[in-house]
Amino acid sequence: MPITDFVRDRSDSLYDPDSGAPSRRIANGMHMQVPGNLTVFRAPEPDMDVVFRVEMLKVGLRPTGVSVLSRVGREVTATHLRAVNVQRLWRAVIIGHIKYVREDHEMSQKDPEGRRFMIESPVRLTDEQLERMRLRGPEYETLEYVSDMYTLASCLGLAPAQFVQDAFAGESLEPLPRTTATKWIKKARDVGLSLGSADHGND
Repeated sequence: MPITDFVRDRSDSLYDPDSGAPSRRIANGMHMQVPGNLTVFRAPEPDMDVVFRVEMLKVGLRPTGVSVLSRVGREVTATHLRAVNVQRLWRAVIIGHIKYVREDHEMSQKDPEGRRFMIESPVRLTDEQLERMRLRGPEYETLEYVSDMYTLASCLGLAPAQFVQDAFAGESLEPLPRTTATKWIKKARDVGLSLGSADHGND
């Protein structure tokens, strides 16, 4: 199932960075303060929460701890723990808390001072925006988005090419065909855009 099909609403979760946590580059144009704690509310049951410890490791952004907490004093059992699909859940939720900023991008918005910024969850562009990029083909701004999604996927430990395909899916749009995604990834690399490089590790 495409990751875009199970990204949760940000109101269902809270990301609380540690005091003084530095802003780390997750991918091109994407930043996040880490380390911190990611709380997913009402999981695995309505009166429970799942808390992930999130850190930047050499392999990318990863959970380094997970706990299930009851808000009503219930016992947390092995059954509850087994119900938490750690990788699937934290990836689906953390994406909504990554700040995505692209200055002077056609799809960006203006701030009060007139500067243009693109601030979106990276997998939640509108169908209109995605369709515009698909119709224009591998122009530079489209390739920037391909590069961003490829690098984000690498940082989260997802299959980058598949993620690029899914990133172009929307409410009424199918994922980008595999052959098209492969060509656009190659084109992005050919024009010098970074693919797969993020601010990993502690150095």
